[in-house]
Parts: sequence; structure tokens; C-alpha cells
Amino acid sequence: MPTLPLRASAHSLQVEPSAAVREVIARGTDLPILDVGPYLAGEPGALEQLGADIRMIQENLGFFAIVNHGIPQALIDESFRQTARLFEIPMEEKLKHRVGYHHQGYLPPKASILQSSAIMDKIALNTKKDTNSAWLFMRNRTADDPKVRANVRHRGLNQWPESLPEFREALHTYQLSMEKLALRLLPMYARALELPAGYFDEMFKAPEYYQRCAYYHPEEHMEEGQYALAPHSDGSFLTLLPMTPVPGLQVMTPSKEWLSVSYVKNALIVNTGQILNRLSNDRFIATPHRVVNPPTKRYALTFFFYPDDDANVGPIPECVGPGETPRYDSRTFYDFFVPYLDDLYHYNDKAFMQEVESPDARQANA
Repeated sequence: MPTLPLRASAHSLQVEPSAAVREVIARGTDLPILDVGPYLAGEPGALEQLGADIRMIQENLGFFAIVNHGIPQALIDESFRQTARLFEIPMEEKLKHRVGYHHQGYLPPKASILQSSAIMDKIALNTKKDTNSAWLFMRNRTADDPKVRANVRHRGLNQWPESLPEFREALHTYQLSMEKLALRLLPMYARALELPAGYFDEMFKAPEYYQRCAYYHPEEHMEEGQYALAPHSDGSFLTLLPMTPVPGLQVMTPSKEWLSVSYVKNALIVNTGQILNRLSNDRFIATPHRVVNPPTKRYALTFFFYPDDDANVGPIPECVGPGETPRYDSRTFYDFFVPYLDDLYHYNDKAFMQEVESPDARQANA
């Protein structure tokens, strides 16, 4: 993808992408790997170099991996261990916490069809049930939270399993650590867009996030065109995902080939979602990706990071180049998020859908 012109700016990058990133992008067989340790340690020049590298990555592939990110591996390992236990609790207890109006809780295998109108021009519309199961958590709230009391959709109380308090403790610590890291990564994206390093601070005073703990179990017989997780693009500003040795994740390259992601020890995968795609006026791509049937049990701890509910996610004026027009409308993040989830998840259980859509069920699921 060619570099798009931006408005002339006093904040233009003065460095070029590194040779390693240029080589990986040109080869198209692996994800670029960025060492964010020097930046997090405050090393001079590190932020500018990451800005240049991320700019090239986000204009061409949209996915990369980071190392020396500061998240303790022991915390990640314990979160994976607790997540494996999460899917071993009795089905009776799981179904007590089945997802509803707020899309928070347990999602059984083959309970939904993942579709995305945002990528229909790149991939045929999916019509098959995803084989994975998942537990879905948003930002952890208390009963006296104003959004909980007002029954704001997708802002309800998380459904934590009663029989596994250790999971709740581990995952909440994991979420807070990921939130802290994501906030520290924001200046890299600002500089990649040739904006002041603190440009996004005002949008992330009370950031939202969506945690998807997924279990991809090997299927002996997959239908033609069926996936563990169907092709889609994330709705996040950015997504953080600890790597796992078990393969399955595939990323679509600009030539519409599927790149199988190789394991890098202690690394986190980072990718852009539709929020940054909108803010950048399509400059930074929200790359389609999928999970194919794994050879053995595979777990994922996907952390989707979002701005404040009232943040404007229309194109940033500085990202609308000469002669261009904004390709997206101005709206709040929350007004983007609700239709995004409704567009993406299509439940195939009619009785369940009636429960989700019923006004009476909305209060019951609060």
C-alpha cells in the first residue's frame, strides 16, 4: 500500500522505518517484531523510531509483535492456566452465565455465526457456526456504577464464575496490566500519524475494554468453510494478544494471502482495529484475520482496547490529506460500538435471540 499524503505538520517524523521492518513487510511471511523496551525505559529517539516503524506496518499489514513489553510472563502464564480451568467447570454453571443483552458471559461452542460487513468486499460472507467457545468480559464495574444502574447496554456487571474465584483475581490483574500497557503505547500511534505524542490522551481518560477468553478445541469434522473463529476485523483502537505455541491464528496480507502467525516466546501480538482505522481516515488498516482448527487445545486471552464512550471517533482532521474528504462520520465511540457488536455476532439459537432482544430480558441481564 503506498504511503498516503498527510497535511504538512510541525510534528513530521524525521526518521525512516528500520531495515528489519522493511524486510519483513516485503517478504510477507512473518509478523514484524518490535522491541518496545527502550521506549518504555525512556531511551531518546526510541519513540520516533517506533512511530516510523508502526506507520509502515499499519499502512501495509496491520499486525506486529512486541517484546520487552513489561507484562510479567508469570502473570500471562497464570492467566492462561486459570482460563483453561474456566472452560472445565460444569456446563450447568457455564450456562447460568450465558451471554445476553450486555454480551458479557459465556458463549457456548457453535452458538453464533461471526459475520462482518466491514470486510465483505474482501471475504465472502460467513454462514457457518464458529466452533470456539468463549467467556466475554468488559471493564469490571460495581453495582453502584452509573452505567450499571442505568442498564446501559454492554456496560453491565461481568459474570464471574462463582466456583473459580482464582480466575477472577488473575484475569482482573491481567486486564489492569494490559490497560496500563495499552495507555503507554498510545504515543507510538500518535507519532506514527505524525501527531503530538500526547494527542490521544484526552480520548482515554476512562478507556473501555473487552476481554475475550477463548477456547479453541480441535474438531474432527469441520464443515466446508467453517472456522474456529471466522474472518473478521477488530472493532478496537488496538488489540493485545499474548502469543501461544499452538498455531491457528492467520492474518490476511494485502495480496489476500493468509499468513500463519509463528510463535515468538514472551511476545504480544498487536493489531489495529476499526476505531484507529476510522480515526486515520483509512490510513491505518484494520486487517482481517481468522483462527483455523488447531491441532490441539488452544486458548486465547484477547484484550480489545477502546477509548472513552464519549470520545469522537470520526476522522482526525490532520489525517485527511490534501484533496481528500472524511470517509467516516463523526460519532461517539459508544455509538460505534453497539452496532459493531450487533453486526459481528449473529446468534443461531432463535430462543436465545428472543431473550437477548426482549426489553424484559434487558433488565434481567443487567
